[in-house]
Amino acid sequence: MEGLTKQQLILLALLVSFVTSIATGIVTVSLVNQAPPALTQTINRVVEKTIERVVTEPSKQTAAVVTKETVVVKADDVVVAAVEKNARSIVRIKEVTSEGEKNAANFAGLGLILSKDGTIVADIQVVYRKDDSAGNPIPERYIGVFADGTTLPLDVVFANKDAGLLFFKPLATTTAAILYLPPLFGTTDLKLGQAVFAIGGAETNAVSTGIIANIGEHAVIRTDIRSDDIVSGSVLFNLSGEAIGINAGVLPKSGHTFLPIGQVQALRALMASSSPVAH
Repeated sequence: MEGLTKQQLILLALLVSFVTSIATGIVTVSLVNQAPPALTQTINRVVEKTIERVVTEPSKQTAAVVTKETVVVKADDVVVAAVEKNARSIVRIKEVTSEGEKNAANFAGLGLILSKDGTIVADIQVVYRKDDSAGNPIPERYIGVFADGTTLPLDVVFANKDAGLLFFKPLATTTAAILYLPPLFGTTDLKLGQAVFAIGGAETNAVSTGIIANIGEHAVIRTDIRSDDIVSGSVLFNLSGEAIGINAGVLPKSGHTFLPIGQVQALRALMASSSPVAH
């Protein structure tokens, strides 16, 4: 060893290291082959799980990025769905004109169900006060025809001439529970150019579409809807299916002007705290 040069000592060290590593590998392989099966299975499971985690996690991340869909919604489909959802909130109000088994009734206007207790709002002009020759008011009778064909007598429970609105309550004729379905009410700010549609029609539902053309004094909604199917009490909806206005109240009677639903709800709150008002 003392007679070896530095280069020879380095080569000797490398040789000893190489031989030692080979011996260590041989011993390790021999020991693993002699190990019990349970130990081998445990090692294999650890290796398999580690590989699975490394492989699947990136694939999950990739899937999360790739699986995106673009859904195209047509305006027509939105309107159709909104009409189907809200048609049951519309009531046709008729004035009974004769007595008998088959009472004759004339269409007076549309009403909108406001709550699950059956409260219905309508234009005050659907009620026609008539006097006899002595100047006494002639009693009038009104019925409501609901979307499912149910017909119930209506009682005027509140009226406000200043607002031009009145409220009915159905008079149940049977002990069976009747389901009244009010719509959702729009609470967001209205925008010029916003797409809207109205449900009107004297005999059956008729739909007219348009946009909000102007928001006038007292938030009156003016649209570009000009349809013969817009009758007193026609209801205006946004494309989310929320009621936002009604063709009623102290407005110029035209097919494109609607009273904001917020004013209707405010008057209903006043009704709840007041006694009936003569109309």
